[in-house]
Amino acid sequence: MRILPKISLRKASFSDIEFLWYLRNQHYVYKNSRIHKPVDWKDHINWIMPILLGFKKKDFFIIECSNKKAGQIRFDYKNKEAEVSISLLEEFCGRGIGSRALKLAIARIEKKAERVMAEVKKDNTASIKLFKKLDFKRKSQKGEWFQYVLKICKEKNEK
Repeated sequence: MRILPKISLRKASFSDIEFLWYLRNQHYVYKNSRIHKPVDWKDHINWIMPILLGFKKKDFFIIECSNKKAGQIRFDYKNKEAEVSISLLEEFCGRGIGSRALKLAIARIEKKAERVMAEVKKDNTASIKLFKKLDFKRKSQKGEWFQYVLKICKEKNEK
């Protein structure tokens, strides 16, 4: 019997700034990002501070695996939709941690959005498998990007 590691989420905080910069600047992370290059420290600080101060419409979680920082999940809100971004440290990839963490995160935000959307580079097979595993449906393709959508809010029965 395989024992699964404990997975938990917590809100990102100021103490996570350096970890998030390190994670974002891993080659395997930025090659699958919209900006295909490392981000310098100043740009990272200018981007993350408004989020952590609550000035942006986002939820930002740190994924922990057996109490070790393993990655991040971020939701950017627009209307009734949440665009998700997820990344893990390489040592935590391929072990089901991402799918378990994303499932937990979606449960936390389900009252804030009706749909979760993910844009995935068409050659990012790990992310494609992750979103398919959680029943995201491929909606469209724009250039090298696939768009996946998961409906999370049930329609209310109107009588």
